[in-house]
Amino acid sequence: MSEFSFGKVIGRGMERICYANPNNPKTCFKVSRLGHDVQSRREIHYFNFLKKRNISADFLPTYYGFKKTNEFLIIEQELFVSDDSTRAMLLGDYVKQASEAEIAQLELKLKEIKNEMIQKNIIISDIRPANMMVLEKSNEGLKRIVFLDGFGSPEFIPLPIYCPYFGKKKIERQWKKFCRYYYNEKQHG
Repeated sequence: MSEFSFGKVIGRGMERICYANPNNPKTCFKVSRLGHDVQSRREIHYFNFLKKRNISADFLPTYYGFKKTNEFLIIEQELFVSDDSTRAMLLGDYVKQASEAEIAQLELKLKEIKNEMIQKNIIISDIRPANMMVLEKSNEGLKRIVFLDGFGSPEFIPLPIYCPYFGKKKIERQWKKFCRYYYNEKQHG
């Protein structure tokens, strides 16, 4: 990894470590070791697929591309952190401290996201509170909800990506699982 400069570790998964980008405070690096990079390769393919079809959504992080070294596959994407005007927190943490009005606004935004996912056939295979960031503007409330991971479809033949009929079925299944996670977080918040 000597070709790259990495900031502090900001997240770890089964396959990847996520680092802050010390040269750009608005991006991060998702780093996978070659040979253990299935998720990263799927995400790169999917972001390129969306770009070719001119599909975008506010709930997707900006994807800046990837680099490959002799040992690593490195994705650069938008980073979400709190600053003077914006508060960033995982959805699960947000739910635990939100007021009833904030929860109502959040749930309305979540419905809008699900509808947009179906309309644009955007597949996210890991929809859960720990994989979603809530961005709140000072004095304005909820600004944005963004998914952090799980982009694309893990099937060997990813029909949900190419066929909206199968895409909708997958989105509905994933959303149903998300609702169980979400309501569990809400009950224990």
